[in-house]
Amino acid sequence: MAKSDRYTYQNKMKHMVTDLRQQIKRGTYAQGEYLPSEMTLIELYGLSKNSVRQALDQLVREELIVKVPRVGTQVVAASRQTRKIRFGLYPSLYAEAEMEYVLALFQKRHPEVAVEIVDLPYEHPESIANLMRLGILDVLSVNIQDMMHVQENGSTGLFHRQEPRASTYTFLHGPFMDAEGRLAAQPFIHSPVLLAYNKEHLREKRQFEPDSSWGWDDLQRMLRELRSPGRYSLALQLYSLNRWPIFLMQRRGNTEIDASWSRAVEGLSWLRGLIHEDGMFPLALAQGAFEAEKLFREQKVSVILTTYYLLNQLKGATFEYDVAPLPHFDHGTTLLLGTGIGVSACSKERELAQSFADFLVSDEVQEYIRRHTYSIPANRYITENVDPEMEGRPSRLNLHREIAPLYKTCRDVGLSLDEMLLFRERLKQYFSYLVDEGELISVLCRKTAGT
Repeated sequence: MAKSDRYTYQNKMKHMVTDLRQQIKRGTYAQGEYLPSEMTLIELYGLSKNSVRQALDQLVREELIVKVPRVGTQVVAASRQTRKIRFGLYPSLYAEAEMEYVLALFQKRHPEVAVEIVDLPYEHPESIANLMRLGILDVLSVNIQDMMHVQENGSTGLFHRQEPRASTYTFLHGPFMDAEGRLAAQPFIHSPVLLAYNKEHLREKRQFEPDSSWGWDDLQRMLRELRSPGRYSLALQLYSLNRWPIFLMQRRGNTEIDASWSRAVEGLSWLRGLIHEDGMFPLALAQGAFEAEKLFREQKVSVILTTYYLLNQLKGATFEYDVAPLPHFDHGTTLLLGTGIGVSACSKERELAQSFADFLVSDEVQEYIRRHTYSIPANRYITENVDPEMEGRPSRLNLHREIAPLYKTCRDVGLSLDEMLLFRERLKQYFSYLVDEGELISVLCRKTAGT
């Protein structure tokens, strides 16, 4: 199998292990029963035969199943759970926070509790809110964007209030507050948006590495020098709500919103010009399942806008790379991403759900995340006193400490989440030269005027 697909397969394998473990724990596959055949599991989880066998070997090591030669795979663990909680989980957290290990650790400590995973959708916060209202979720992961939607719609009462922890980065409390200024979800992990660059490509073209003094024009000059046959200079998730708003915010600065949209759009104009330069940006891949990190890992692109979350896709990279702050226009700003852990106020197992949530944000789990991922734990003490253990990690990995004063969240864009989603559709036309800056500005002004 190709190296570029290894990350996806590892996530699928982790999902298979977690899913089968849960089904065994809650008695879906009872003691003495056989799991589906390997061929069925291959089709069910979209994995290769080798990956399925590795996943089953993990369950064998946990003494949940035993392989019976020429017969199948038999469940040997009795279902001991007497209580169950449902955990709403963004699938990306398997890689971003090593959730397979974390869930297995909780199950080991609390064999009497079954944790059922409910996969949460991205960019559909109202669907998540409805799952809470219906009592389907007991505990859930919630990112800053989805929390922003809940705050805008006056639905923070769906969350059971939390007590702030002294060890948490203070800038992470605000995005997860309720209408009364109380904490609605415990901050879990976070990341700014930053640059990652292939150091070998820069050396090949005798280019200096970017630093905090760089503007976007400085980066553009370097990108033009980096163009080479068979690779692009820059890649980013062009239509992600965690990318294009940066260009609006940096250009607008801290001036009044309505009076500064024309200036803000200048940042998007700069980006449109860049992505249409020959050899600079893989525009044909900008839609669908495009992943800048995948191209970067394959060394088909030299520089990417990325996050600490997505650096986890680069574990084991065979080339030297590093990270740098985002360049700036007039104002140095980067977007802060964050995920919290919330307890549903509608949960019938609120005490147990709270206990599970407390475990997820415990020092033990936060330290494990710090040591084994590139994601930044919410616990400041652990983040600043424990180093990741991955080989080949970027030398400037702790850059986030220097750029924390530059953090802004999606709330600082000046648009509601629904408005951002609608504006993105018009932005696609703008990047395709179907509308001009004037129409973009008029759309923004209509939205902020409430029409």
